[in-house]
Amino acid sequence: MKNFIGKIASFIAAEASGWRSGEIAWFLSSELVTLALSLYWKDSPAGIIAATTGIAYTVFAGKGKISCSLFGAINTPIYAYLAWKSGYYGDMALNIYYFFMMSALVSSWRRHRPSDGIYGIERTRLSRRERFLWTVAVTAGSLALWQILVAFDGSRPLCDALTNTLSIAAMILTVKRCVEQWAAWIAVDLIEVFMWFKVYGESGTSVSLLIMWMMFLANGIYLWRVWLRDAARRELSLSRSA
Repeated sequence: MKNFIGKIASFIAAEASGWRSGEIAWFLSSELVTLALSLYWKDSPAGIIAATTGIAYTVFAGKGKISCSLFGAINTPIYAYLAWKSGYYGDMALNIYYFFMMSALVSSWRRHRPSDGIYGIERTRLSRRERFLWTVAVTAGSLALWQILVAFDGSRPLCDALTNTLSIAAMILTVKRCVEQWAAWIAVDLIEVFMWFKVYGESGTSVSLLIMWMMFLANGIYLWRVWLRDAARRELSLSRSA
């Protein structure tokens, strides 16, 4: 029992370490703004929970913290339900996929934590050839899924197909700890902001999810820069020690 408690304490200490004051301030302000605006526009409790846990997942994942999976496990089933209600069937299926990918993320990230503990997890980068192949795969997958969603009479099938294919690729890159995941997530965020803005404009609902995606976009841009910087610093450190 003492050993178990010790492991839990060590895990909490690791997850709480390495945060800059600005990052903490950004996280708290993002959550407070999302909550305040959602309450002001009287969004549903499900939408508010999905938005706040989604922001927490993104920030913690950006720091390379394994605890992001806990927020993801709460966010994904709720978001899937809300996407289903709005007719975004691709988004619904995607979040079911996210839910089951959380275990793969935890397994991969636990095996690749640097000994210095500064960067949370070891970052990797794709080669030029790998980036080209990923681009071709995402393009082909988006075109195929677009036709499927048209057959099922989904809402905005092209946008839904793009976000789903990009998100599948981005989640795999997240598990693989690739810096390029953030470029894919930024593309997803831009499309999702457009999609949920349309939902809000047409029905006046889901404002929490619109705010969430806007926060995701800002976080994605920031975290892409951070991961590029940290990957470069680690590579330089390794080259000097070699």
